[in-house]
Amino acid sequence: MRILLFGGWGQLGADLAAVAEGRHDVVRPSHAEVDVTEPDAVGAVIASERPDVVVNAAAFHKVELCEFDPLPAFAANAVGAWNVGKAAAGVGARNVFISTDYVFGGDTEIGYSEDDLPAPVNLYGLSKAAGERAVRLACADTLVVRGAGLFGHAGSSGKGGNFVETMLAKAGAGEAISVVDDQVVSPTATHDLAERILLLLEHRALPGVYHGANAGSCSWYGFATSIFRLAGLSPALEPRSTTGADVPRPRRSVLLDTKTAVLGLPPMRPWEEALGWYLQQRPGAAAMAGS
Repeated sequence: MRILLFGGWGQLGADLAAVAEGRHDVVRPSHAEVDVTEPDAVGAVIASERPDVVVNAAAFHKVELCEFDPLPAFAANAVGAWNVGKAAAGVGARNVFISTDYVFGGDTEIGYSEDDLPAPVNLYGLSKAAGERAVRLACADTLVVRGAGLFGHAGSSGKGGNFVETMLAKAGAGEAISVVDDQVVSPTATHDLAERILLLLEHRALPGVYHGANAGSCSWYGFATSIFRLAGLSPALEPRSTTGADVPRPRRSVLLDTKTAVLGLPPMRPWEEALGWYLQQRPGAAAMAGS
């Protein structure tokens, strides 16, 4: 399978390329080479590469900036989704659009299934919900795959790392740390999400929406607590509330996988297991363990 990957040098894209190595042929142009907001450039590279599958992991996900200047978010996350989907349909390629738990409002205690209606509470979530709709109109053969709380070894280019690395850096600097305890998510290793995307494609999943989050859930404070426990660290850590935050976020955006069992796929592993694996695979982890 020949896969053309937009956003291929971010933390999810890097893991998708790594997981696909030896199984599929992956082409991943850089953002400097192809910007998904430019339809002619997108169309040209898709027409040239003639992929079997196009995966769009490119996104504008700086949540605070989206709220105060929504144009870049909608350009990348909605218009860009349309551009990629339209060009993929033009060459008969399958299309995969990476979305987020932030399309939901967070008003459920049991979590969200793939068929629950999006109801975002901020402009980042709205831009991704618009992208989900746009891409399914642009290309009938589209898989929308939602992730949540992503952490990968390549880091997130838009955020300067990821939550795990931010927590470890703060602990290493001896900082007092406070983390919100009233937002519950399904933290997800990008390695595991990448593997799930490939399995969906390899098992010829029907077009539609799929959830690719690690099993289970926790608050961001609970996530931080597990990071430090598994890393053998004991920094000063306190919970805090989101009350008064500049940007609203979903209170509980747990993603439930109700579809992939029928494809013969096992549940994704629990987030704590994925976190332990992530910490073990960090550069220098072996040396730290032996010190």
